[in-house]
Amino acid sequence: MSASWHPVANAQPTEWLMRQSSTGTPYGVIRRFAFGDPNRPDIWFRVVTWAPTSEGRELIGWCRTLEAAAAAAWDHRCAAESWRHHLAARRTDAGTMAARRPPAAELVRFYRASLRAKRGAGTDRESVLARMPQPAGRP
Repeated sequence: MSASWHPVANAQPTEWLMRQSSTGTPYGVIRRFAFGDPNRPDIWFRVVTWAPTSEGRELIGWCRTLEAAAAAAWDHRCAAESWRHHLAARRTDAGTMAARRPPAAELVRFYRASLRAKRGAGTDRESVLARMPQPAGRP
């Protein structure tokens, strides 16, 4: 006798490790949270940077959909690379880069603003990133 039901039918994905390819280094972690009434939960997705342990991860943001969360993780990856390239082009050393690194949520916010900005004098991605304010307490 064979059952048509399998325990996997009850499985609910709760965490996604974001990576560009199956062998690439992860760049983000998305976790699904359900709040409130178990019959009609309020679903949110928390997006954090990837690190081997949770202590090394940084909040990027909270999103209402998995698609928006994946976009936020990808935008952080692109923003971090763009910011790093911007500083490296100016021969900034790794220690200074680490000290100046803006919080993940700020980096995404400014990156997205740069994408929305009209192309023209002083509004390209590099110049928007160059004008990004540095967090208090960081050089």
